[in-house]
Amino acid sequence: MTPDGLFDLEKGLCGMTNGMMTTGAGSSAGERRRSKRRLASLLVTSAVIGLATGLAPMQASAQSAAPAATGSQAIAFSIPAQPLPAAINAFIGATGWQISYSSALARGKKSATVTGTMTPAQALQRLVAGTGLQVRIGAPGSAALVDPATAGAAASSDGTTVLDVIDVTAGGGGTTASDLPFASPGSVAHISGAQIERLPPTSVGDIFRNTPGVNATGNRVGASMDLNIRGLQGQSRVNVMVDGTRQTNGSYRGYRGSRSEVYVDPDLLAGVDINKGPYSGAGGTGAMGGVVNMRTITARDIVADGKTYGARLKGSLGSNTESPQAPGSKTIRDDGSDLFNGDAWTGNLAAGVVEDNYEFVAALARRQQGNYFAGKNGSSTYVDNRVVWQPPTERKFSPFGPGQEVFNTSQDVTTLLTKGKVKWGDGQSLELGYIRYNNKYGENNETVLGFALSPFLNIKAEQFGLSETTTNTFTSTYKYNPEGNDYIDLTANLWASDVDTYSETLRAFTLGSGADGKTRVRTYGGDVSNRTVVETGFGVLTLNNGFEFVDERARENQTFLSYPNTPPIYASVNANGDRLLLSAFNQTRLDVTDWLRLEGSVRYDSYEGQGKGEILGDLPAGEASRVNPSGTVTVMPFDGLQLFASYIEGWRPPSLREWSAVGAGGLVHNAYLKPEISKNVEFGFNVKRDDLFRAGDAFRLKAVYFDNNYDDYIIRGRNQDFIYTWSNIDKAKFRGYELSAMYDTGSYFVEAGFTKYDDIRFCGSNSACDDGAAATDYGITNVPPKYSGTVTAGARLFDQRLTVGTRVYSFGERFGGYGLAPGAVNPPTVWTKSTIVDLFGSYKVSQDVTLDFSAENLTDRYYMDAMSTGPIPSPGRTIRAGLTAKF
Repeated sequence: MTPDGLFDLEKGLCGMTNGMMTTGAGSSAGERRRSKRRLASLLVTSAVIGLATGLAPMQASAQSAAPAATGSQAIAFSIPAQPLPAAINAFIGATGWQISYSSALARGKKSATVTGTMTPAQALQRLVAGTGLQVRIGAPGSAALVDPATAGAAASSDGTTVLDVIDVTAGGGGTTASDLPFASPGSVAHISGAQIERLPPTSVGDIFRNTPGVNATGNRVGASMDLNIRGLQGQSRVNVMVDGTRQTNGSYRGYRGSRSEVYVDPDLLAGVDINKGPYSGAGGTGAMGGVVNMRTITARDIVADGKTYGARLKGSLGSNTESPQAPGSKTIRDDGSDLFNGDAWTGNLAAGVVEDNYEFVAALARRQQGNYFAGKNGSSTYVDNRVVWQPPTERKFSPFGPGQEVFNTSQDVTTLLTKGKVKWGDGQSLELGYIRYNNKYGENNETVLGFALSPFLNIKAEQFGLSETTTNTFTSTYKYNPEGNDYIDLTANLWASDVDTYSETLRAFTLGSGADGKTRVRTYGGDVSNRTVVETGFGVLTLNNGFEFVDERARENQTFLSYPNTPPIYASVNANGDRLLLSAFNQTRLDVTDWLRLEGSVRYDSYEGQGKGEILGDLPAGEASRVNPSGTVTVMPFDGLQLFASYIEGWRPPSLREWSAVGAGGLVHNAYLKPEISKNVEFGFNVKRDDLFRAGDAFRLKAVYFDNNYDDYIIRGRNQDFIYTWSNIDKAKFRGYELSAMYDTGSYFVEAGFTKYDDIRFCGSNSACDDGAAATDYGITNVPPKYSGTVTAGARLFDQRLTVGTRVYSFGERFGGYGLAPGAVNPPTVWTKSTIVDLFGSYKVSQDVTLDFSAENLTDRYYMDAMSTGPIPSPGRTIRAGLTAKF
């Protein structure tokens, strides 16, 4: 369910037979032009289907003008060097072969000269030499040209090569998942499994460091992940999914806010797809900040091409940790750990089978690490001038100093994953999956840590007992895509997730009230969508219609605080309630010409929210609905360049916590709370060019300007009587620039990402736009730094058996500085600009055995993450060594 993949459509099919693009002798130019627009897609309403069926479907079948020469029959060839499509046509005329390929793969490429007597297979290999394409020989008299990095093939029982259907995507054939952001108009991004493995994360949020506009907030407070996309986070503003499922979990953090929490094992991730801002397809309901889908491995990630079954064994050792001390300990240890002391290790085993009609994978993963140690180099103090009536004071950043142990940063994870898929009939398939994740981990209390260095109320940092979270995730996907049918490409998903948490931080906040620190959140959801493509007199029309629902149910033991001579006060620290999200959507794309594309969408969203249990069950229910439109214009003046402009509206109804959590911290319910509305404008361009400076190289570039405005932005407000409630302010605004780039020659590569904000503001009901408008909100502490960026460079040596590289990660100060906003009681975490250097590498011992190594924070710098929510330094120099074996 990739956010950007729904409308990806190759413009340039040379013919289509059974889902493959085929050019053969005798295919007319008119047929090729008509059929190059064809691709199966979408469920439409009966009215749309009625209209579509009135349009005569056009199919082109490849015919051969002459009997096809066999692969062993030598023929005299005389084909000069020329544009590759013309050379392929000349080859077809000489041999009668059928050649399947994406026209965009061949676009801009030149063939080699082919002269002399040889077999057709030999001639075809010579023809494409130097283009970067690979020849896959199929049945007698047929072959396919593919990008070896993107197309797989399996060997049949008789030894011939069975050709997969070529996946044709927007921006040209040969578009990999990593290429897709550079071929898709709009703010999309991708993190590949290889990028995750380069630098194995200490905290799961580390995997997003390379992604512009995306930050993991509070990345060191526990085992969960809370993502910030372009300044928006928390309260379900960003939908972070695991295999298309939501966890809808969260925890109260006292003065430091309310944290959204997602749990996943990074060792079993195959890739991450990111859509920034409102998304009009499945997964986008209720989330205006963005949609992130973390995809776990499938059988095809384990079983090698051409094989039926396979297994993968991975393991690693890490440094810079020691097992946590006993709960209650306040003695902070200095770094005295051995390089590999056995307190940080990972191991996982996955096995899979792939047959024509079914596939299955099972995996077991273990991950363990102790408390890590902070870096030793760099400043550990800052000049605090936030209190205007006091002189500037030199203060320590954190109770955990340079080279010291950071309490409550251990993890002990066990994950079980199973997935199975069966195919039958004419294009039908059903996939079922189950993931069980259990983590016993340390959890820092950011609010309490804020007092660890206070001269007035000093609460020393200590090692707490371990928190524990267990998630159970169930997924099912049904697909129906019959061959030769351009109107049905149906996908239906049904899923459920169960998150059961015992939190030491939560228990500490409710100590003495009878709360046990336990919460449970169950989330159910599903969607159905269908895509179709028809050719009209105005161009190729792609339609995608669908429906989505999400049912959230959060429970916490309800408690009452008792004080002398006062009635009991109900205190709900986390949500106790239900929320139902319903959505119907339409996405429409019209390829007017080869250089002009128009896209638009309409999404109808609605929600119902209701507190549950004593007290909360008596609160009024919340409900609202809205229609959210969007539109994009894309101009492609020549191959490899896209210019795009978008206007996108989104909607975010009050979250479960905003509607069904009262009492804690004096928080009262607001029955008149309105949903947030986003109105975003984007301009940008994509460059996707191959063979730019030398044969076989690849250059990718994406640049985006965004101006995001949020009406009725929800904050935690406080009135003159110091009573807190959720309330709407007039507006919030985040404006800035993003840049992503990649250059790869095969021998070396460079990747870069950069984000710069030039305007961030909050506007209150009095029209004043300053920090004071959201001074009492949690979100004011989560404003991104002014800038952040990464540059990754590497080389592949010794016939690409050895890969070595480095990553430089840099970020600036917090956008608003360190100043305390007027009226705030929650001071921002002090951030200083930092530059972190990492090292990574791998060596292929054999085709099936690889050694990996990495050094995180190579210079052992003492620093805090750009989006730290408390005074918690990041890990110091951490070295890892791992081995991967495939069978």
